[in-house]
Amino acid sequence: MWNRDLDVLVPMWQGADDIRVRDGAAALGALAAPGTQRVTVPVPAGGSGREKGVRHRAAVVDGYRAHRDVLARHRPRRLLTLGGDCAVEVASVAHLAGRYAQRLFVLWIDAHGDLNTPASSPSGTAHGMPLRLLLDADADGALPAPRCLTRGQVALVGVRDLDPAEVEYVRRHDLPVLDCATLGAQPTRLAEVPPPGAAVYVHLDLDVLDPSALPAVAVPTPGGLTSAALARSLTALRADHQVVGVGITEYVPQLAHDQQVLNEVLGALGLTTAPPT
Repeated sequence: MWNRDLDVLVPMWQGADDIRVRDGAAALGALAAPGTQRVTVPVPAGGSGREKGVRHRAAVVDGYRAHRDVLARHRPRRLLTLGGDCAVEVASVAHLAGRYAQRLFVLWIDAHGDLNTPASSPSGTAHGMPLRLLLDADADGALPAPRCLTRGQVALVGVRDLDPAEVEYVRRHDLPVLDCATLGAQPTRLAEVPPPGAAVYVHLDLDVLDPSALPAVAVPTPGGLTSAALARSLTALRADHQVVGVGITEYVPQLAHDQQVLNEVLGALGLTTAPPT
């Protein structure tokens, strides 16, 4: 088991503009063995208007502030975040960046880069902006979150669906990318990405899995990983590095799927009592 101080369930859906992901937080919580303490963040239930180029901006901001306040009260050093949409990661990663500073290294395991700004986003949804918010002040307008990561503290893993502005951002800043083909063939490559001595945060949007393995996600994207490859990668990572945070997002439990896929992935992260297969 992975020991952590706090589990936060954050049933925010407004960042994805997809109410189905609201139920993902509780469903993942039911599958994961609880940590030392578990709290459900009181995020808004309803939506709000489009503001500053962001859909449901007021609701997303209110959810972010509620999440940030929970973390400020509990002050965890090891944190599990169960969403909801990917925008929930802003508060969690920012909190641990305050704890670990330059030691924090974020593996953004996701079919999408989440590197848009309100100006560059084709959809205006906040779940396509969290990593950019964590990296750059020029994403202001999505959430009132300060830049807290340098580009040397991030790697993209499994990304395969980038908007044009995201492609340019990755190219211009030379962000490291570990693609699905490489990881599928060599799962232990994931453990080689963080530097020695890093405090690792694993952001896991479940759409990194191929839809044939797990269709129950908000934005299914072909060309993803098998559950076995992802599980082997995460197992290797945990064997070689200190994992201080895990965030799992974008699960749509209402859609038909094989729950054993989730059990395999959660087991590799040390979140179930059963050993990983």
